[in-house]
Amino acid sequence: MKKSGLSKKYLYFPNFPKAENLYTCTSYAKLERALELWCIKMVQTKIKIQNLTKYYGKNRGIENLDLEIYSGEIFGFLGPNGAGKTTTIRCMMNILLPTAGEIWINGGKVERSNPKLRENIGYIAEAGLLPENYTTNDFLTYVESMRGSLSLRRKELVTLFDLPVKKKIGELSKGNKQKVSIIAAFMHDPDVLILDEPTTGLDPLLQQETYNLILDAKSQGKTIFFSSHNLAEVQRICDRVGIVRDGHLISVVDVDSLNKEVSRILEVTLKEPNKDQLQALGDHLLELDDNRARILVRQTDSIERFLEVIIPMKPEEIVFPPASLEDYFLQFYKGQEEGAQ
Repeated sequence: MKKSGLSKKYLYFPNFPKAENLYTCTSYAKLERALELWCIKMVQTKIKIQNLTKYYGKNRGIENLDLEIYSGEIFGFLGPNGAGKTTTIRCMMNILLPTAGEIWINGGKVERSNPKLRENIGYIAEAGLLPENYTTNDFLTYVESMRGSLSLRRKELVTLFDLPVKKKIGELSKGNKQKVSIIAAFMHDPDVLILDEPTTGLDPLLQQETYNLILDAKSQGKTIFFSSHNLAEVQRICDRVGIVRDGHLISVVDVDSLNKEVSRILEVTLKEPNKDQLQALGDHLLELDDNRARILVRQTDSIERFLEVIIPMKPEEIVFPPASLEDYFLQFYKGQEEGAQ
């Protein structure tokens, strides 16, 4: 009796992740539906990283990284030097071959046999490695030729950043070199931007122009993967943040929900302080100096509990700033270090 289902010779999909289970389809209708669902998923998921691992000999770069970055999202990638950020980005850009795992961008698998994938990606490398013997104008023209098309925004961005186009790159300041990298990344209006420390070397005004470019790209539905050491700028423009340490992803947080994730400090100035009642707060009382107190409010605490204690003391000033990404970052690292001891 002939077996039902599709012949395996019709089910060879070298560019599809094994996890999609296309090989289990037993009819063309099921196969068609599976492909349809996969396409919808890949449209929503602009960057997909599965089990990414990279070793340099015996030295670890990144290990078992799983991430999905969505269409229209700015994703911040944080960690100290040596954490694995640049290794991850170089694997995403097919500059490094991973030891294990897969990366998908814009629905295409990142691999040496798929070089055209980079044509719709804007990339800023760490430290802006650029050919110093080219003039800035010649370099931008060269980038255009590599992509095989004229850039829609080149003239606009050169004017915006006031770039000296006739100077050789080797003669430029660090800030001007960074301008060249930014223009090269944005000028062809790509769907995906992968930015490694994009504001390094820029003055505050040009940093703001760069933020505006990134936010404008997001408003157009583009996807931005953003690495930075500047926690304040990441909190300012990112939707979600991933934190890496020692080659491992240790946390992903929604920036809008930081207040639910981070302990905060309540600072009060009291007209009639009651030291006994304040000291009864135990380890929540961080500091007590005459009529001023600093109180730790953890994620699981209710602020009303502390207000009930301090209101009878006639507070003259109450300061309760929102949580910052820096608080989250440092708190998490402190917790990791204490756990390792």
